[in-house]
Amino acid sequence: MKILVTYQSKSGFTEKYAQWISQELSCEMKAAEEVTAQEATAYDLVIHGGWLMAGSINGLEKIRKMNPKKLVVFGVGLAENGSMDEAVKKRNHLENTPFFYMQGGANPEKLGLFSKLVVRIATKKPLTFLDLSKQEYTDGLIQYVRQMDIPAGN
Repeated sequence: MKILVTYQSKSGFTEKYAQWISQELSCEMKAAEEVTAQEATAYDLVIHGGWLMAGSINGLEKIRKMNPKKLVVFGVGLAENGSMDEAVKKRNHLENTPFFYMQGGANPEKLGLFSKLVVRIATKKPLTFLDLSKQEYTDGLIQYVRQMDIPAGN
């Protein structure tokens, strides 16, 4: 099975998860902005990860428009694991697409003024560096992909 992991990362946490997933599945990884439609359709499976802003998964629409053969999605945000799954699935129209949420963090040095303001309002705390990411949060996605019945690519 030929797999591509794509990601849209603002502060590095989504990219970190993409690296862990691509290493575990021994597959290629690329930033979403570097992927072409021709590339996306050449893979049996595209796994896309994006950071969450108001429940929207960044970069997802771009990847969807490329019409990958199969798509698995993960979103990275500050909320606790399991607390946002249904809301994010609904907001991003993922009813028939496997979705996995992974807790990330905050890196004020990489966020713009608007993002800093949104995070501060949401958390009601001063924005400081916070890393809640754990490689074990990728386990469900890895297990799901390994159990998929996709014929090997050419």
